[in-house]
Amino acid sequence: RALARAGAPPAPPPPPGRAQGAMEAKSLEKPFMGYSSDGKHRRGVWASVKAVMPILDWLPYYPVRESLLPDVSGGLTLGAVLMGQSLAHADLCKVNLINGPYSCIMPPIVYSMFGTCLHASVGTGGLVSLLTGEQLAQYGDDIDFRTHVGSIMTLEVGLFIFLMGVCKLAFLVRFLSRPALSGFITASAYLIMLSQVVPMLGLPAWVKGGIVSVVRDHVGYLWYLNHATTVLSVLCLAFLMNAKRLKKVKALKFVSDFKELLLMAATCVFAKYFNAQVAGSEGYEWLQPIKVIGPMPSGLPGFSMPLTLSRDDLRLAKEVLPGAIMVALVVFISSFAAAKKFSMKGGYQVKAFNELVGLGLANVVGAANGAVPTQVGLSRCGIAYQCGVQSQLGSGILVAAVVAACTAALSGYLYHVPKCVLNCIIVNGASHLPELDEGAKLWTLFRDPRFNWKSRMEFTVWFGAFCCSMYFGAFIGMAVAVVVSLGLILYQVVNPEITELGYRAADGDNHARGERARKWMNLKHHQSRREDRILVCRLEGPLFYANVDSLQEYLDDMEVQFQEETGDAYKGIILSAAAIPFIDTTATSTLQEMIKSYSERRILFFIANTFGQAGRFVSDKIEESMEKELTNQSDRDYLKSCSTVDDFVELIRRHHSGKCQALQKVSVMMRSGSQYKKLPEPEP
Repeated sequence: RALARAGAPPAPPPPPGRAQGAMEAKSLEKPFMGYSSDGKHRRGVWASVKAVMPILDWLPYYPVRESLLPDVSGGLTLGAVLMGQSLAHADLCKVNLINGPYSCIMPPIVYSMFGTCLHASVGTGGLVSLLTGEQLAQYGDDIDFRTHVGSIMTLEVGLFIFLMGVCKLAFLVRFLSRPALSGFITASAYLIMLSQVVPMLGLPAWVKGGIVSVVRDHVGYLWYLNHATTVLSVLCLAFLMNAKRLKKVKALKFVSDFKELLLMAATCVFAKYFNAQVAGSEGYEWLQPIKVIGPMPSGLPGFSMPLTLSRDDLRLAKEVLPGAIMVALVVFISSFAAAKKFSMKGGYQVKAFNELVGLGLANVVGAANGAVPTQVGLSRCGIAYQCGVQSQLGSGILVAAVVAACTAALSGYLYHVPKCVLNCIIVNGASHLPELDEGAKLWTLFRDPRFNWKSRMEFTVWFGAFCCSMYFGAFIGMAVAVVVSLGLILYQVVNPEITELGYRAADGDNHARGERARKWMNLKHHQSRREDRILVCRLEGPLFYANVDSLQEYLDDMEVQFQEETGDAYKGIILSAAAIPFIDTTATSTLQEMIKSYSERRILFFIANTFGQAGRFVSDKIEESMEKELTNQSDRDYLKSCSTVDDFVELIRRHHSGKCQALQKVSVMMRSGSQYKKLPEPEP
């Protein structure tokens, strides 16, 4: 209003769309009526509550006309997909099949209240199911007991993820390197597919192990395969892998979207008719019936705490805790990666805190329904994005409603669904997981001699994680991937990359103050030249107590090597701190000692190109030590204006040109490795 009275033109209106509606909604928002008399405090509390539960922020202003139709369409599609996948994933988890759909009712609703990814579809997943199944397989053949242990494991997974969010520990997953995770995921995908081959062939239940162990140790077992089951598995797998091509035909697009449910319905009718023919007609004695799911409980799950204070439950909770922690890490890593990917596509932001709290509480509440560990599915996020889902209403709440309706109404009709169809659904989902392109990219870097050993070692990490996961199993492979990643981080931190620099030959060897700075590059480059009797090097990474000794050893070795090759001594050493973001007090003390030690050998030591925290430490703690070693007042005044490598090169030249005649020949004893060498006397 003040601008209008002053005659200023009004501000242009915001562009139409969803952002404008959100801005208008914000302006109509009423302050939270809390218990405090301080209005600012009340609004702060309400803002904090909405930050934890974003649904309170967007649901009251949900644009029904614009968003309801795409949300309903996406919810129906995702619900149908998840209904079929959850049954298959429950079989992979080695729990009761009905617990798969149970896992997709409450977790999506809870995540929708706390999560920040619009396209996140929370439910069962192949990779998490594989890890869960490996842990539950050791609890015998009683499927009801395994289901109970799985619920306890889900509770621990949820609690661990929730505590990670409350304690702001999302950064811990960053220690798992991308190559190690990629190798583990690729191997796990092949393990999932190989584990489904035996039931897809219809081999008897007494055949233990995967297809690899059967072919290697008991190839004769293949004579017991079920021909009808094998043919049906091949046809079902071919349909699932080629159904996406039907999207190009508008009239058949629904077949591609609901391929799992349609396949289950069609094979259910076929298996019922086929098994009846085999059992009651003559001439089919050579055929074996197709194994079906069998009876399933009807209705929705009840709520009951999976973990009691009994001695047996507490013992089980202690036993599955290591596996639950590993599964929790995989749940968050895979879920956050999927959420991050589609938030970038959609142009919005996801918050790690909300994702951790949402996934954690989703698994905690799901455990009360007998759920297995749940995650955000990458492929289902892609379906939500393609359907144009606008909010968590379409990707979570409506999906849970569809799964609940199907579970209540159709569970009694799943009796004749062939088990091999569930195995085919698992194989089709796992076929999209391998990251061979990542391994090919790392192999290209490994073969390129231009990169250092650290960049080239990433392929070794990828291949090692892949081989360990394939040989020892997914759980041990994941543990190896974590250990290798942590070891690689520690080794790189303790042994930072230190590069000797030279100036570009085209810039010339004489540089006057005020001229354009010379370009300094790796001395191995064919266009670079070494500065006369001056060592210029660059350390990449923080300089602190764990790696400052590596810098000292590198400089000592370079000094010994230079004197052995040239019979001369350095005039100065310049450390470029352009890639050093942090220096601690231990490194500061060591640098001060190095400056004094080099000065006793008539070598000046300077630190150039400092910035940020490292620059403040150098200015406050180290610059005084560098100044003490300059005997000429004019050199001390010059030091205060030095910042670049060229500035310090000029300072070293000035200092030695005035002190050249006063230098005395000294014999220097340098320690290199474990041997002491007597070096030649430096020339003045």
